[in-house]
Amino acid sequence: MKTFKNLIFVATILLIPLGIVFRIFDIPGGSFFLALGFFGFFVCYTIRIFKNLKRKVSKNIFVLQIMIVLMSFSLFTRYLYHIFGDYPSLIIVPLFIIISLIYLTKEKEKQTKLTVVSLLYLILTIPLFGLDFHKSPRHYIPIALYDRYDVTEGIPITLPYGFDFLETEQLSIQAYELRKQKQYFEAIGIYKQARNLEPKNPRLLFDLSETYARINNLETAITLLDSAIMIDDKYAGFYNNRGLLYYKLKKNDKAINDYQKAIELDSTQFTFYSNLALVYYHEDLFDKSCQQIEKAEQLGLNINKFKVIKRIKRRYCE
Repeated sequence: MKTFKNLIFVATILLIPLGIVFRIFDIPGGSFFLALGFFGFFVCYTIRIFKNLKRKVSKNIFVLQIMIVLMSFSLFTRYLYHIFGDYPSLIIVPLFIIISLIYLTKEKEKQTKLTVVSLLYLILTIPLFGLDFHKSPRHYIPIALYDRYDVTEGIPITLPYGFDFLETEQLSIQAYELRKQKQYFEAIGIYKQARNLEPKNPRLLFDLSETYARINNLETAITLLDSAIMIDDKYAGFYNNRGLLYYKLKKNDKAINDYQKAIELDSTQFTFYSNLALVYYHEDLFDKSCQQIEKAEQLGLNINKFKVIKRIKRRYCE
């Protein structure tokens, strides 16, 4: 019986690195192996905790066993990209690191299996703090806390709107230069001055929306695009940008509607199709995602410049 338990333990240990390797090389089954490994330790140490309630065990061992259970949950959500673990992990991960280090340095009667699992989980926490690789886990600090927009580069566009006054144009140029220097709050102040002169200028609404998005105020950014669409509901770029904002807010149904409207108004822009492909992908609509990627490439998308799109195509479209 003991030999069988040891074999189960070794198999569970091996499932986790095996799952990571499979995911890195896009081999089917990686996520399943990871989930099975974390679930195995979750169940195993939950049972041990209840058994140890009736036994005399070291406080360090007992507390660490509890943390292994919590870390199994936390690492499951980090490595398999479940956002419901974002905020609990802010507490669980540092507590586990502290308690495991206390156990490893202070505990005199260490348990071999508990030590091995603790070391494995400590290693698995390293990528949470910024190490980036293919299908790397969600980072320790949820990006939503500091950058819900998370757009490093955009496709330059030329808006089909001018200015009624020279002063408005000069203010717009000044605000744009501030945006390039990432002085977003100062840029917003200048854009507001320009809007006082031309409150119904769609170009100002569009640029101001983009600037609000850069400071994580996505709701205001959407409201500004709503106003721009009320003024001109035939410009596809407004729907594309609003779709992106909805996508960042996990409102995928609204994002899909906006991207489809943008394509209806202008079917020549590969950006609209590639953006729609991303939303379909996150809705697990892989066939539809592949269709949009194919259309985007037909319109000139260089897939090598877009890592996520390239990854989707390699995994689901070929």
